[in-house]
Amino acid sequence: MFPHADKPSTTPPAPVQTQSDEDTIKQVVDPAKTIVAVAALQDVSGGVGFEACNDQGEPPYRGRLEMGFRIPDDIEPKKYFEQIAETMVAQGNGWYDGPPPGKNPFGTVIHTDTVFAVIGQNPVAREDGYVHIFGECRNMADHKDGASVNVTDRLVSGS
Repeated sequence: MFPHADKPSTTPPAPVQTQSDEDTIKQVVDPAKTIVAVAALQDVSGGVGFEACNDQGEPPYRGRLEMGFRIPDDIEPKKYFEQIAETMVAQGNGWYDGPPPGKNPFGTVIHTDTVFAVIGQNPVAREDGYVHIFGECRNMADHKDGASVNVTDRLVSGS
């Protein structure tokens, strides 16, 4: 992967391809829909917004989807989250176990080449779980005052 790691590269890095707002949202909604369908999550709700990729709250931004679901009564939550992750990885749709390189989030984590998902238990409503999906930092629009948009209908519909 790094053929000449000991030698500085003379080739400048390729420019980052920016994303439109709709592409940024789609980047996190589509994987969430797949998780809902493949893992057969129940009582799903979710919202999506933009998150700054720096401490100043300035571009670039990434999509951040927060989705809740009901944990079945007959299984221990941590085991259920592990089953969701294992199911997604086993599907062979580009999901990998664990966080992407350089990330160390808390919880059960899976990732693709473009997003990562953190699966855990709601700390207040303990009968509920959550999936947070984080996209790439490629949206250069100003979203300092952006609010979350409810996307529950997109998560549970077939389209």
